[in-house]
Amino acid sequence: MKNIKSHLLLFVIFLSLSSVYTAQAQKKATITIEGHVAARNPSFLDKYNWVWLYKGFGSERQLVDSAQVDTTGVFTLKLKSVEPEFYSLDILKWQSASFYSDTDLHIEARGYDTSRVKMRNSGFVNVKSNSSANRLINAANYNNYLASLEMEELNAEWMSSMRHAQKDSTWSKYIKSDGLIRKKSNFELLRLQNLIQTNTDNPGVIYLLSLYPTDADSEFFESQIENALLKFPTSSDLKHLKAQYQTKKEIRFSLKRGSLIPDLVYANAEGKIIDIKDYSGKYVLIDFWASWCGPCRKAIPAIKELYETYKDKGFEVLSVSIDTNREAWVKAVHEENMPWAQVISPDKNKTLKEFMIIGIPTLFLIDKEGKIVEKFTGFSESLKKQVVTSLESNI
Repeated sequence: MKNIKSHLLLFVIFLSLSSVYTAQAQKKATITIEGHVAARNPSFLDKYNWVWLYKGFGSERQLVDSAQVDTTGVFTLKLKSVEPEFYSLDILKWQSASFYSDTDLHIEARGYDTSRVKMRNSGFVNVKSNSSANRLINAANYNNYLASLEMEELNAEWMSSMRHAQKDSTWSKYIKSDGLIRKKSNFELLRLQNLIQTNTDNPGVIYLLSLYPTDADSEFFESQIENALLKFPTSSDLKHLKAQYQTKKEIRFSLKRGSLIPDLVYANAEGKIIDIKDYSGKYVLIDFWASWCGPCRKAIPAIKELYETYKDKGFEVLSVSIDTNREAWVKAVHEENMPWAQVISPDKNKTLKEFMIIGIPTLFLIDKEGKIVEKFTGFSESLKKQVVTSLESNI
């Protein structure tokens, strides 16, 4: 009996040591990333027939490796992953794939877009893996792919209804009034919420949280990221995701209606510093634009009209360019002949982040005390009405 107990104890110790050894071996494992691209770039884009491997999420991801795609469309990468983390693959500058580095995987991608109207990040990249995390990531990305196809169908129906609006406007009015595109976005959000809530034990949920539009439901995101931190307390990706969210939340709070506009101190073409605080006592329309932006330049005549009407009644305009080509900016300023101050951001990405700009033109209307009245994406009649209302009520 004593011998049996001794043997059992040795067996338990052996299993424990084996588990430790296996875990250590997995941590030091080399992940093989194999893939096939259906269409390589044509000869004039041959320098982009590569795949680039990045670590982490979003704009702060880091390049860690790259590999050339051979003439048959095949590529291979080896990744030493001490701890499983999230990576993404830029494929020929046309598509991307995301994965968790806990096992080998095979990637099937389209690559170069051979269609007449070419689009980046279109199509579905299939990531095949034995990892439950990667299967979840793949499912989420496939849902997004289907959502993009649905959007194409809705846009086609919308365009078709507009072409027939003169003969029969019922169809176009229904599409517009019923908000089909808005409803579709709501359904997509519900699908993503469901995926997150039903996969809390899967590390792939961290990737799902990176996809979540936090502006849509910040309470849901905050509760789910805290749940994930309890499940995966050592995940650097998750900690980074939370830190990014906190930064964004602070910026959003600083840009809400009634808040003071953040510091905006940039130089004009002659190097003179323009400070938004210098406009104290006036209503100011701050226009974030760029020389290459068609809608931005198309809006300038309407802004000029507002300026000419109200410049003597306490109204000013300040144009902030996010151009990276200074010569193009100076040329555009000369061509547009805007009679108000023109400044350029020294760091485009920092400016876009600080003012939460996702598209240009983005315009802020601030009051005499420098507080935000409203933020607009694109020039519109509602913007014009808001400017007129604010000025007329304070003259």
